[in-house]
Amino acid sequence: MDDPLADEVRNHPMDPKLGRTLALLIIANEHEYLGRSEQAVAIWQQLISEGGAAGDNARVDYADFLFEGGRESEARAELDAVMTNGRIYNYAWRTAAEILERRGELDEALLWYDIAADNLTAEDVTNIHRVRDLVTGRRRVKWTLGLPLNGIDLLGEQGEDEELDREADLHDLLRLPKVRGGQVEVWDRNEFDDSVQWRKYFIGGNADRYCHMVEKELRAHGTKTTIATWTYNGLLDCVRDARIQHDDLPDGRRVAWPPPRNQPCWCGSGVKYKRCCGGPLPAAEPMPADLGPSG
Repeated sequence: MDDPLADEVRNHPMDPKLGRTLALLIIANEHEYLGRSEQAVAIWQQLISEGGAAGDNARVDYADFLFEGGRESEARAELDAVMTNGRIYNYAWRTAAEILERRGELDEALLWYDIAADNLTAEDVTNIHRVRDLVTGRRRVKWTLGLPLNGIDLLGEQGEDEELDREADLHDLLRLPKVRGGQVEVWDRNEFDDSVQWRKYFIGGNADRYCHMVEKELRAHGTKTTIATWTYNGLLDCVRDARIQHDDLPDGRRVAWPPPRNQPCWCGSGVKYKRCCGGPLPAAEPMPADLGPSG
């Protein structure tokens, strides 16, 4: 049987490994980019008429073209045809979800991501690049919507917004430490360094004032507490990998409070507790202005 699109493929030499369908989709998008909309639409409509996965992929690309042209009802009809035909192909469904995400229709985008990602295993996400892209998209939308991430989501790549939000949350956690659940999380004393400007900005430049602030919080709480110390590298590990939870502490120390008065202070100064944070604290010591950025 004659291939009505054979000339298109013949006139656009591509890697044979791409296959006819993918090659034609690339050619159609090239036509559209160069302003040759009629040629692009002709390819999409032919592929749609052929049905199957090729038709679904073409419908989604065609829907994107229709959205761009303000033909929303037609575009949604194409997406509806993909959703209701009983086939779920990760590529077509991921592309549809990305289009809706780009349009700000996050709840609708998440529906497409969820259906396409249903029944995926960790092995699927690890071994198949397109599947990982699908999970990455779902993770991105769920984070934006403030929804919890599951184990499969965490196998996707972290988006820039999520990374920035996580970094701000961790900085806030350490900027004004509070006892929660028998533990307080604080910067390690060794992380304070006046001579490194970025470190002073993110962490602070005065270890004594910071440790006195923590000691006041501990005394106000008044019960035995575990002090968990953080390093900046540990914070970066947590920011980059959401699978690391706060209480995993990638590095740092765990110290019981209060320590015996003649033992080294919990803050790491090397001085006995009674002569360091365990001694009299300044009555009206102002909160440091250099404890790093707040959210």
